[in-house]
Amino acid sequence: MYIQKKGILLLLLMVVISLMFFFSSSQPLKNVNSYKIYYDPPTAAIIEEMQNYDLILIEPVFYSAEDVKKIKKSGTLVYGYINAMEADRWNTDLFDRMEDRDFFEQNGKRIYYEQWDSYLMDMTSDHYRQTLTDEVERQILSKGLDGAFLDTVGNIDNEFLSEPQTWDEQTDGLVKWLSTLKSSFPDLSLIQNWGFTTLEQKTSSYVDGFMWEGFDYSSIVQDDWSLENLQRLKEIRKKHDLQVFTVSTMEERKSAKLASSHRFVHYHNSSTYNDW
Repeated sequence: MYIQKKGILLLLLMVVISLMFFFSSSQPLKNVNSYKIYYDPPTAAIIEEMQNYDLILIEPVFYSAEDVKKIKKSGTLVYGYINAMEADRWNTDLFDRMEDRDFFEQNGKRIYYEQWDSYLMDMTSDHYRQTLTDEVERQILSKGLDGAFLDTVGNIDNEFLSEPQTWDEQTDGLVKWLSTLKSSFPDLSLIQNWGFTTLEQKTSSYVDGFMWEGFDYSSIVQDDWSLENLQRLKEIRKKHDLQVFTVSTMEERKSAKLASSHRFVHYHNSSTYNDW
């Protein structure tokens, strides 16, 4: 009888430990109900106001570890911007670390985005992936941020969905990079911006959140492609426990209501991310 009771107690202990592990490793963004995006350098007043949000997305090159600590003191999560598929010319420190092989070329020429003054990068480059990993360590981990916001992942779908082989190569490179991040920094949380097919087929198990910019009411409900992606996100979220973030620039009330009806966390921004 004693042995039987001891076995039951051991089993119960194992269940408790398993539950503790489950809850400690659960969705880090599950309690986020409000968030804001701000990419300019902060002031002391802005840092104070950031503490009123559940989540803040920042450009980490403008912040010190002490700044981040102040933002987080009331429980705010802080995620830092990482441009996954483009190299911004303004960020000279990072740009100067790129090599020729890191730039994606088409017909021997780099692809330049004039609107953003940036170049499309090649995720198949080992050097590029390592450079991004180093940047995550320098700007995210060393400053005590909670996670990274991976912008421009959607470029892979935008540029290469009509070229299956290139799409496979770029998404495979992306998965290699995400695998490196997760193995090197297991507590690092990631949010992916755009790239519905990439998310569905390749990255959903690596990220905790997905952002849908351009979530304006009329452009969503009147567009079959957007309505199809609403359904895709529901299924992906259910399977992988993702948090979905939306951003509108127009029709604030209707857009927020639409997002809320799908249990998305919404943010309205009628200007730019450089305005507080």
